[in-house]
Amino acid sequence: MKARSAFVLWACVSLSHAGAVGSASLKSQIDSIVAPYVAAADFMGVVAVQRDGEQALILPYGLASVELDVPHRSTDVFAIGSVSKQFTAVAILLLEQEGRLRTDDPVSKYLPAFAGGEQITIEQLLTHTSGVADIYSLERFGETAGQGGTFAEVIDDLSEMERTHPPGSAYAYSNGGYAVLAAIIERASGVTYGEYLDRRIFKPLGMSNSAHDEPGPAAANRVPGYDPWGHDKLTPAALISAAFSTGAGSIWSSAADLLTWTSALHGGQLLSDAAYEKFTRDYGYAYGYGVSVFRRFGRDVIGHDGRVAGYASDVARYLEDRVTVVILSNVQSVARDEIRRLVAAATFGESYSVPRQRRFLDRPSTALAELVGVYSFGPGFNVTTTESNGRLLARANEGGDSELIPLSETEWFSRTLYATVRFGRDDSGLVDRLIWGLGEGAPIGRQIR
Repeated sequence: MKARSAFVLWACVSLSHAGAVGSASLKSQIDSIVAPYVAAADFMGVVAVQRDGEQALILPYGLASVELDVPHRSTDVFAIGSVSKQFTAVAILLLEQEGRLRTDDPVSKYLPAFAGGEQITIEQLLTHTSGVADIYSLERFGETAGQGGTFAEVIDDLSEMERTHPPGSAYAYSNGGYAVLAAIIERASGVTYGEYLDRRIFKPLGMSNSAHDEPGPAAANRVPGYDPWGHDKLTPAALISAAFSTGAGSIWSSAADLLTWTSALHGGQLLSDAAYEKFTRDYGYAYGYGVSVFRRFGRDVIGHDGRVAGYASDVARYLEDRVTVVILSNVQSVARDEIRRLVAAATFGESYSVPRQRRFLDRPSTALAELVGVYSFGPGFNVTTTESNGRLLARANEGGDSELIPLSETEWFSRTLYATVRFGRDDSGLVDRLIWGLGEGAPIGRQIR
């Protein structure tokens, strides 16, 4: 890639005309939306839009392989991260339809060795209200960089880990809870998590490019993943082991398969009316069973995003319009959030702003060592900043590192998280806090060491 020093911000140009889904007009608008993100190396992948019963618009952008200079194709297959959760949730509901479990059953009915499982229901796992710790909080994850251990050992770790809150008392997003759901699926079905998805979802729907991640021969069309590096570069990324991602973020899929999935799921081909109502209900936190429940542009939306090392994704279903928007990238960057909103705006004829580029600061005068520390944003949530080879890195709990790049002497930007942060100083001029965002109400982490 050519060297550039840029990131995306909003220009003042607004558009409000959209063509029909699949039209040349909409394609042109999506091309103009995505181009600056590709130029900044913050997005490479596939964007897809389809209204049920109409031809899909599936558009590839950028490189599938940076090393080989191979462009993306519309058929490429990506790790979809937490978009996987809706498949886990539907698997649970299919098992309930088969009479093999109930969502109000306690975890202990299927995993009797899971500590405190008699107090946690399957529904609480589905809605992130169980109190089960997140995968990224496990010592095993941090010690092995997400590569060591077996799925059974991860479940044991989650059993022993202190609960974040009493079951049912609060919402706390937990990949760990979805790992436990995968273990329940295996116990209730008598087959592995991947086998159950394949038998009950992928094969019946003809989703030939979709599968749970597990050791095996190389799979056709799967693209390598990359993480942002510096102002405009990318570095190859290694996915975490399926031991840590099973149930929560372990599925690979293509744009065409995900369009098939949403059409079938929301078209009544998989779930009964009662099960679908449970799946899409807002349980009080804008979250259903493995999906977010919200409104965008005055429309009801069911969707989820995903982000794992090397990849970012988003699938949104606009219910009344029967339209699905899919974003798949082999760059781990939350630039995806901006792209998904802009593409939806173009699709529905809403006004939007065309992004442009601007330069980062080449070298700040602040010594990186001044910014290194551990910042507490509340019980159980710390952000650690470190210096490595002239780069400032930030890490939440035991998660992966995200580089912070200077925009100015006071503001830093994460290409991975697509967020601007600031460091505050005390009366003596020493850095004592990390401010995540630009608004007055931005979360503040106090330096604890």
